[in-house]
Amino acid sequence: MYDLLIIGAGPAGLTASIYASCFHLSHLVIGKVPGGQMIWAPDILNYPGFTEITGKELTGRMVDQVKTRGGEIVTQSVTKITHYPLPVVDNDGNSQNGFEVETEDGKKYQAKALIIATGTERRKLNIPGEMEYTGKGVAYCATCERQDYEGKLVAVVGGGNSAVQAAVQLAQAAKKVSIFYRGTELRGDGVWLEQIKKKDNIEVLYQTVLAEITGDGEKVTGIKTKTVTDNKESSEPMDKVFIEIGGVPGTALAAPIGVKVDAGGYIVIGNKLETSVPGVFAAGDLVSAGFSCEQISSAVGLGARASSSAFAYLKGNKAPSVWGASQIKR
Repeated sequence: MYDLLIIGAGPAGLTASIYASCFHLSHLVIGKVPGGQMIWAPDILNYPGFTEITGKELTGRMVDQVKTRGGEIVTQSVTKITHYPLPVVDNDGNSQNGFEVETEDGKKYQAKALIIATGTERRKLNIPGEMEYTGKGVAYCATCERQDYEGKLVAVVGGGNSAVQAAVQLAQAAKKVSIFYRGTELRGDGVWLEQIKKKDNIEVLYQTVLAEITGDGEKVTGIKTKTVTDNKESSEPMDKVFIEIGGVPGTALAAPIGVKVDAGGYIVIGNKLETSVPGVFAAGDLVSAGFSCEQISSAVGLGARASSSAFAYLKGNKAPSVWGASQIKR
């Protein structure tokens, strides 16, 4: 039986493993795709320590560090989590909580605590050309990507905060930014909507959706759109397409064991990243609003914190601060 099982192998889960190793907690990381959504990022420009790095390379560095510190990654999807009382009594005479995790290959792993770090999956349009040109002009995070849109025609899909913020950022250098939104009114915060109005090179096309993304095989060259009211179709040239329609939290495994989620499906956590179930912690993009900003650096910080909280839960003591090769308490 392990001290800790970390479900999810994205930046939050991998960081949690690195810290769990430093805390000398026996643990496993279980995740189908090491790196998670990070591995698909063609250019990461805002992760501290790297002026520019691909998601694949950053994933490789994190995985190497996990293994160097003694962590192990099981590349399987988790199909079920079971919560049950362990036949172990703590110092206060109480039976501890325990958990069993089953993977798609039928193997089962037991632990005294869990960190759920299954992240979110960016919502897709599921239209022709989207997957073909991902990384070749199609992207899902304007703040993460290479800033190679100067003087170009840029499309932003969405009507919430992420979309309007992206449009304002892109308009600083792009020749023109076109926002395509199926609704009748943008839903961003007032401060961002005011910025939209002030930008002469931002155009908002309401009740309009993308029907297809076209290109020359190497890069995006245009888009096809249609109106939601009368299906009127049109085509126009385009150099970049940013799809900013949010993500879907990976919390399906958490609900059956009683973990509380909010109206958006995100895990509700406390200040120590603890969930409503004792012994279960959460980290990364799937936690409730206010704790994550859907960035790699945010996920890394939450992963470290969740591991520290798991240590405190398991050992009954505050986790030590880790500096260099030794553990030194502040």
